[in-house]
Amino acid sequence: EWRVHEDVPTVAVAPTTKYAQMTGDRTLVGLSHNMLYRIDPRLRDNMIVQDQQQAYVTKSHFTTAAATESGAVAVGSAKGEIRLFDRLGVRAKTVLPALGEPILGIDVTSDGRYVVATCKTYLLLVDTKLPDDANGRTGFMKAFPQAQKPAPKRLQLKPEHVVYMGAPISFTPAKFNQAPDAQGSEKTIVTSTGPFVVTWNLRRVLGTGRGDAYHIKQYQDTVVADNFRFGQDRSIVVTLPNDVQSVKRSQLAKPTRESLMIRSSGSLL
Repeated sequence: EWRVHEDVPTVAVAPTTKYAQMTGDRTLVGLSHNMLYRIDPRLRDNMIVQDQQQAYVTKSHFTTAAATESGAVAVGSAKGEIRLFDRLGVRAKTVLPALGEPILGIDVTSDGRYVVATCKTYLLLVDTKLPDDANGRTGFMKAFPQAQKPAPKRLQLKPEHVVYMGAPISFTPAKFNQAPDAQGSEKTIVTSTGPFVVTWNLRRVLGTGRGDAYHIKQYQDTVVADNFRFGQDRSIVVTLPNDVQSVKRSQLAKPTRESLMIRSSGSLL
């Protein structure tokens, strides 16, 4: 067991920036149920960097975090709240109120413009851009006016598709594709439930306002995890209990009753 601090139980960790894995940064973002902090494994006994921590007196029930390319951090909670921090060690600039369900996973685009939060049966897509802001700032940089907080767009499967799948929906944490050489160019969101991998086209969702336009690919076994191949959105790496596969995004199809109900010996298009 990796103990960060004897009095601070760490419930989740995340990279300090969107692409920290490509740098020499050895620190991490850490979460306890009511505290956000930087972890430095090189420190002895207490690995929390003292001037880069923020604790809340009330029970916040933090569950998950993700960082932008500049190091701003989005945090989700079991209460369903989303907090946006411009950096570690300070209080959140923005708190988006809960919509009722716990947030199981969170991701953010490189530039911080969009946040996707995963609940058990649906995703929440949030546009963090401040309305009428001449400098184009986001909720990471400045608090939203109370009456202008963004309304998340709900991304969910159609009821008839859920029935055809034959099992309750339980989404894995959704991710944007990663594009470190083209800031703000994320185009696609991927998640999975049971043996199904599901993707949404970000531009199409934003352009049409529809959260039920998606593509699906079915596997023979339960999908344990999924994410895009680094640096592009054309291939998805799918982790199964006893295998890891790469699938082209073009192989995912619009769902039909037949494609969702049939169980073959291999993956189904």
